[in-house]
Amino acid sequence: MLLVDGLTGVRRREVGLLELEREITRARRTGQSFLLTFIDVDGLKATNDTYGHAAGDRRLVGAADAVRGHIRGYDLLVRLGGDEFLCAQTGVTAADTVARFAQVNADLAAAGAGSVSVGIAELAPADSLTDLIARADTAMYRSRDPAPAADHAGSADHDDPADPADHDDRGDRGDRGGSP
Repeated sequence: MLLVDGLTGVRRREVGLLELEREITRARRTGQSFLLTFIDVDGLKATNDTYGHAAGDRRLVGAADAVRGHIRGYDLLVRLGGDEFLCAQTGVTAADTVARFAQVNADLAAAGAGSVSVGIAELAPADSLTDLIARADTAMYRSRDPAPAADHAGSADHDDPADPADHDDRGDRGDRGGSP
C-alpha cells in the first residue's frame, strides 16, 4: 500500500486514518492537547470546471504545500479525499492553529492560489476519531457562514450555549456523501 497521495505528497486516507488513531492514543497517554483541523480547498470544483483538472490539481498541490509550510515536520497531514484534508497537531492551542491557517490563507492569496476553509476540533475524552472528524467538519462549515469576522477559521471547541448558530445540524455531512 502506498503511504502518500501521488499528487499532493501527503498521507493517503487509509494510512492517514490509521496514523490519526495512533496519534490520538499517544496524546491520551501523554496528556498532550490534540487538535484536528478539517481543511477544504475553496472553489476547487469551479476551478476544475472553468480551467480544467490540471489547474485544479495545481490548486490541490499548492494548498498542501502551503499547509506543510506552516506546520511542524511531525504534524500529520492527510488527504481525506477530493479537496479535503485533515491536519493533526499535538501540544498546540486552537489560537496557534487559527494563526497558522490564517498565514496559509495569506500565502495562498499572495500567490493568487485561492484559499482554504478550516474547522478545528480539540480531542475530548470520549471522542472517537469519527467524532473528532465530524466536529472539525462542522466547524469548517461554520467558518463559511457569513459573519463579521470571516477569517476562514472556525473552532468546534468554543461553542456559546446561548448562540443558536452553535446548535445547527450540519454536522451530518448532508449532501457530502456519508461519514469519513
